[in-house]
Order: sequence, then C-alpha cells, then structure tokens
Amino acid sequence: MYPWRKPELFKPLIRALNQFHIWIYEKYDGKYVGEYDGLPFCLMKVKGRKTGNIITIALLTIPLGDDYIIVASQGGAKINPIWYYNLIENPEIEMQVFSDKFKMIAKQLSKDEKNELWPTIINAYPGYDNYQKSTDREIPVFICKKI
Repeated sequence: MYPWRKPELFKPLIRALNQFHIWIYEKYDGKYVGEYDGLPFCLMKVKGRKTGNIITIALLTIPLGDDYIIVASQGGAKINPIWYYNLIENPEIEMQVFSDKFKMIAKQLSKDEKNELWPTIINAYPGYDNYQKSTDREIPVFICKKI
C-alpha cells in the first residue's frame, strides 16, 4: 500500500516537510522556498487557542494590493485545518512574505465576499477551485490587512 493512503504514515511526513520548509524559509527569507507557481508563500504566526503558544504555518498567499488572501483549503479535506480555529480565536497575526514582516489582522470573508473574490483566487491558483469541488464544506477565505 502507498504511504499516502495510510494517514498514520503520511501525517508525520507532511509535518516534517512543513517544519523543514519553515526552517529554510526563515533561514533564507524565502529565497529558496518562498514561492510556488508565481505566488508567494508566507509564514503566518498565530497564537494557539488552547496553548497560547505562537504557531508558525507556511501557506500559499495571494497578494491583493497591500493585503493578502489566505485560503483554508487543506487540499480539499473534509475538515478545516487546525490553524483556521486558531485564526478565528486570535485574528492578530504576524506574516512574513520573503524578508518583509507585517503585523496583520485576519478577517474571514462572508460567503458573498468570498464569491466576489473567488475568480481572483482561482485565477491566481486554479487548484483552489478543484479543492472546493472535492469537499462539501465551504472553504474559508481570509483577507489579511496590515495593522
């Protein structure tokens, strides 16, 4: 059986790769792992809702003027990513895009706001449309604005 079909094997691998991505990003300010298909990755630092610890997550982001869009797609999984719940509880974040660091506030878009921005989002990264079609949940979208 393929390892990606056994979540108990796949999740630790993804976690390790994610931590390595974050380490390389921080060490070299995103020089080597800072973008995918022309879109920047960001490092989002958010306070954990249960522990209060600062958690760093590497995410693809879509620039929109001075703001950034982040999509809680989790690859079209049936559930929201854990960071979604932390962000809802603690919307003040620090975001790093390459060497630039910003204090930001993240606001979840309403369904109407999401629908209005969705063409921009899927134009930037068409995979998000596939993720939305592969799940019954409404994938949350956030706009992050500098404080």
